[in-house]
Amino acid sequence: MIFSLLSKFGALDPKNCEDADAFNPKDTPNCLSNLPEVAANSSNLKLGLGIVFGVAAGVALLSLVIAAINFATASTDFEKVARSKKAIIYSLIGLVVALSGEAIVLTLLDNI
Repeated sequence: MIFSLLSKFGALDPKNCEDADAFNPKDTPNCLSNLPEVAANSSNLKLGLGIVFGVAAGVALLSLVIAAINFATASTDFEKVARSKKAIIYSLIGLVVALSGEAIVLTLLDNI
């Protein structure tokens, strides 16, 4: 029953699946499946999360540089100095979070 439904909706290629198990057609060596193969592994996850954390760290670093420039050029504008100090603190917190997140992910994925 399930095998015929899968064949009807194009999930299995019926040419080579005459004796395939309905729940596990890949156990039959000649059975072709149109279902997508998942190629996820820890190296792909490391790469993806490394990119995400790297972009986050880059944004935090860029924000830190801009805030530092604003702080240096603020001179007598005390409101701008206070805003720049807050931006520097938040940028440093963001940088620490991004770098520690990267370290945690790499540690966990290396130990799995």
